[in-house]
Amino acid sequence: MTTPQFKSGNRYGSGDSLTDWLLVHRRQVSWALLALAVAIAGWWFFQRSRSLRQQHAETAYFQARQSAAAGNLPLAISDLKKVATRYEGTRAGTQAAVFLAQNLYEQKKPREGIAELKKALTGAPADFIPSIHALMANGYEELKEFGPAALEYKAASAATKFPAEKAQYLAAAGRAYMAAGKTAEAKAIWTELAAAESGPMAAEARVRLGEISAKRMSI
Repeated sequence: MTTPQFKSGNRYGSGDSLTDWLLVHRRQVSWALLALAVAIAGWWFFQRSRSLRQQHAETAYFQARQSAAAGNLPLAISDLKKVATRYEGTRAGTQAAVFLAQNLYEQKKPREGIAELKKALTGAPADFIPSIHALMANGYEELKEFGPAALEYKAASAATKFPAEKAQYLAAAGRAYMAAGKTAEAKAIWTELAAAESGPMAAEARVRLGEISAKRMSI
């Protein structure tokens, strides 16, 4: 009886190799390589477009700043609005919105400035968010709307990652609440700040709590 012989290796036989596998699967490999090339090209195009957009935004922003420096404020405001709208979400676009709001505040147009900041806030880079909230609070203070100002200062405090800034913004919220006559809200903030005995606003917090207590006793 003849002993049956079995081929070793995988199903392509003992001579199978990477070259054999590629020949068998050449269609699948071609499609995979094509998909990879398209993905790489798409990523490069996206990064390139993003870089160019940032560059164009910076150029437009500095041109608007030059108009302001030259004293042509109407042109500067018009240009800043265009930059802030067209390049929303970029650093230069956000800077344009902030500078625009500051110029509107100087023209005694705080509500218009706040509106521009609200639009910029949606896509602003994270490191801009605390200062945008604080600048909005400044606008509300100009309007004597201290309740909304306090809320914006609290939002700025929540958004920043720096402990000293958190305390400063929170203290600003406390002052705004006091100006709004919202004693309970102000007391809660000053109590929190006073509890951090080594904090930068602890001393003021204790003074403010004393003022609140004295005011209540005089009523």
